[in-house]
Amino acid sequence: MKKILLTLFIVESLDLYGQNGRVNDFNYVNWLQSMNTIGLNKKWNLHTEYQWRRTDGLKNWQQSLLRIGVNFKLNENIVLHAGYAWIKTFSYGEYPIAPDNAFPEHRIYEQLSMRHQERRWSFIHRFRTEQRWLAKFKPGTNKIEDWIFLHRFRYQFRTQYSVWQHKDKQVYSVFADEIFIGAGERLGENIFDQNRLFLLAGIKFNNRFAVEGGYLNQTLQQGRKINNETIIQRNNGIVLSLISNF
Repeated sequence: MKKILLTLFIVESLDLYGQNGRVNDFNYVNWLQSMNTIGLNKKWNLHTEYQWRRTDGLKNWQQSLLRIGVNFKLNENIVLHAGYAWIKTFSYGEYPIAPDNAFPEHRIYEQLSMRHQERRWSFIHRFRTEQRWLAKFKPGTNKIEDWIFLHRFRYQFRTQYSVWQHKDKQVYSVFADEIFIGAGERLGENIFDQNRLFLLAGIKFNNRFAVEGGYLNQTLQQGRKINNETIIQRNNGIVLSLISNF
């Protein structure tokens, strides 16, 4: 599965960067995130998450994302997860995804995470499938006339290196990359949906709290064309996450 997704990433990336009829839309973004896990027993826990995504510093909205879900731990290295997400995408950039209205989205998703530890290194492979319902507005109005149903497949590779550790305290660095592949009859132009790259540093204060922050690079292909040209959003900025476990 990993080899298949890697092949798709290479093929789609070559196609993406090899296009002549494309327009690049550069944006500066900042993401503030809160990710919380609430333990129920040794196998089950709840997950809540909110992401406050902004453009132009913190001046304008990019996206608002709320996610809730449940985790089931098969063992110490494999976790199953399922949940629901509500997203609102706003009009931003020179060629906005939402040119007229900020549109809501409902999402159900399923996930498998696999972890491997090698001395100071940890490696995580995360596979996620999403069923998405995106609102479509009646032209010139704020009235939703339809919900567009799409599938999406995501694979994230994350590697973490422990720079310093003492008991339950830790300082670490992170490299992560995630590719998004779209599917569905009403998909549009973007089979390759987007790619996200993260370069982060983190501090684990204890077994309950940690913070991570660093650089985010998001390359996003829109599902529509303008004047027969593909729109590529190239978003760069800072991400800051608060992580808690109870």
